[in-house]
Amino acid sequence: MSGRRVLVTGAAGGIGTSLVAELLLQGAQVLATDVDASGCERLKRRFDDDRLHLVPLDLTESGAPQQIVDQALGRLGGLDGLVNNAGVEHRAALGEHSTADWARVMEINLSAPFRLARAAAPALAGRPGAAIVNVCSIAVTGFAGQAAYDASKGGLLSLTRSLAVELGPLGVRANAVCPGFIDTPMLDESGLRGLAEKVAARLPIGRCGHPEEVAAAVVWLLGTGAGYVTGQALFVDGGMVRA
Repeated sequence: MSGRRVLVTGAAGGIGTSLVAELLLQGAQVLATDVDASGCERLKRRFDDDRLHLVPLDLTESGAPQQIVDQALGRLGGLDGLVNNAGVEHRAALGEHSTADWARVMEINLSAPFRLARAAAPALAGRPGAAIVNVCSIAVTGFAGQAAYDASKGGLLSLTRSLAVELGPLGVRANAVCPGFIDTPMLDESGLRGLAEKVAARLPIGRCGHPEEVAAAVVWLLGTGAGYVTGQALFVDGGMVRA
C-alpha cells in the first residue's frame, strides 16, 4: 500500500478509525471523510500525520460525492482506492419502518456509495491496482427487525458485483467486506451488544470481532496481493456464515 492514495468514508467510526490507522501504517495516503466533524478532529489529533487529510462532509448532500472525489484528487494528487465505509443502522419491526426511515438508510448506505463509485471511476480507471471496497454486513443474509438496513446492505453487495463486471475492463477491481458482530460503539448505539455477545459465544471463533480485523481485510482487498480477486464478498464474521 506504500504511496497508494485512498479515499475512505465513515472514517470517524470504530471500523473507519482502524482502517485509517492500518492504511497509514502500510504507507498509504488517505483522504478521510465523515459527517461527524468532531470525530474528524479526533482523528486529526490521534494520528497527526501529514499523509492524512480530513474533510467533514455529509455525503447525502447534493454534489457531495463529486466534491469529495475532487478533494481527494486535489489533495492526494490522484486516486488508487475507494472505501465506502459510511453507514447507519436502523432497527424496527416492519410495520414501524417509516418511509422516512427507509429513505434515510438507503440514501446513506446504498445511494451514496453508488454516487461515489460513479464519481471516482474515471479517476480510478487505468490506475495500476485500482480498487473499490464496499463495507457491507452480515446483514446481507437477512434478519428480522431491520428490513431497511438489510436491504441496503444487500443492495450494496449487488452493486459491488455490478461494479466488478463493468469496471474490470478498465482495470478497477470491486469487492465487499461483510463484517459480523464487531466490537464497536455501534453495538451499543443499536442495542445489539447483548445479542451480539450471546451469538458470538456460539461461533467457531467464539467472540465478537475487532475493528482492526475488518480493517486488515479491507486493506488486503485494496492491495496488489488481491489483484485477481474481484466481485467477491469476504465475510469477516468469526464463522457465522459458512460456505
